[in-house]
Amino acid sequence: MKLLAAACSFLLLLVVLIINVACVAESRPVANNSAVVEPPQRRHHDHGGHHHSDDNKKRRPTHKLLVFGDEAADNGNGASDPALGIRSRGWRYPFGSSDKVHGRKPTGRLSDGLVQSDYVAMIMGHRESPPAYNSDDWDDASGGMNFAVGGARALKAPGVPTLGKQVQQLRDLVRDGVVTDDDLKDYSVALVAYSGNDYGDAHDDMTLDALVTEVVDEVSSVVSDLLDLGVAKVLVDTLPPFGCSAWQAKGMADYSSCNYDADEASDKHNAALRERLGDEAEAVMLLDLDTVFADLVDPKEGSTLSAEFSERLRPCCEAFDDDGYCGQYNRYSICDRPDEYFYWDFYGPTQAGWRAVMRLLQGPIMAFLGISNLNHF
Repeated sequence: MKLLAAACSFLLLLVVLIINVACVAESRPVANNSAVVEPPQRRHHDHGGHHHSDDNKKRRPTHKLLVFGDEAADNGNGASDPALGIRSRGWRYPFGSSDKVHGRKPTGRLSDGLVQSDYVAMIMGHRESPPAYNSDDWDDASGGMNFAVGGARALKAPGVPTLGKQVQQLRDLVRDGVVTDDDLKDYSVALVAYSGNDYGDAHDDMTLDALVTEVVDEVSSVVSDLLDLGVAKVLVDTLPPFGCSAWQAKGMADYSSCNYDADEASDKHNAALRERLGDEAEAVMLLDLDTVFADLVDPKEGSTLSAEFSERLRPCCEAFDDDGYCGQYNRYSICDRPDEYFYWDFYGPTQAGWRAVMRLLQGPIMAFLGISNLNHF
């Protein structure tokens, strides 16, 4: 009897297991055909192994970023042809050598790593700047797009698009339906990252005051065009103090101080820009690079973050002569620790430099855009 009872118990257990397996198998097609569907993923090149963290997967950015400007924001729109020399240097070593996100490889960014547009994007919850307009990294413009090109100007110059031309590229995408009204309304943010390249060029017999007026008129026009297209908020760079740039400090007892006489152009530009855009306070924010750069690199100034840099004015990557440039074969030297240098070359900050700048501006940007989640970088 005990043997019979055991056999019956075994058969009963076997039947239960068979029923459970059948139920599980039957439920699988239902799960696959449920109403919960993962959204399609945008295409992004890994550039050497970028990985999402679990926190980034959970935190979905709401703001879309549109980027216009020059080398402060370019993430790959500049030409890569080596025959173009200095204009294509961002695609060659040692550019990108500190950029772990992209496998320490050059990406067209004119720095040893990330640039301003990347950190603005991070403040909004993105991993990095939106894809470059000239790249194949995007399927649509729903998350934003970067139109900036190294060397760009407000006024016309051979071989580089003006800020107005970059806005026209966006306007063409709107016309073609690639960018929709839904992409722009409410949560779209434009960054106008202008570094003042026009002031390094000769413009006939134009006086500085006349040049400032023309440049600021054009920057203001670009901002107006963006707002007219439906962009909700616009961030506009003021100019850093020209006298505290590496190319001006070189002649000041070997990078020992700023050349304050060279600040005239940047000071006049910033004053005119504040006057022109002051009435757009609700929709436009001026990013005070003038004050922040001075706090970080001017020996007379100094913030907590400036102590992170053992070299504030000397560039990490320096050409041997006035005709050379960083990245030119056998005509430059490079420092051992770029993270201790504010400037990468004569033209812009290191990745560490841009990080420090944007950490000082992060709070005001968050307040302007109504962002409450602090993204550390």
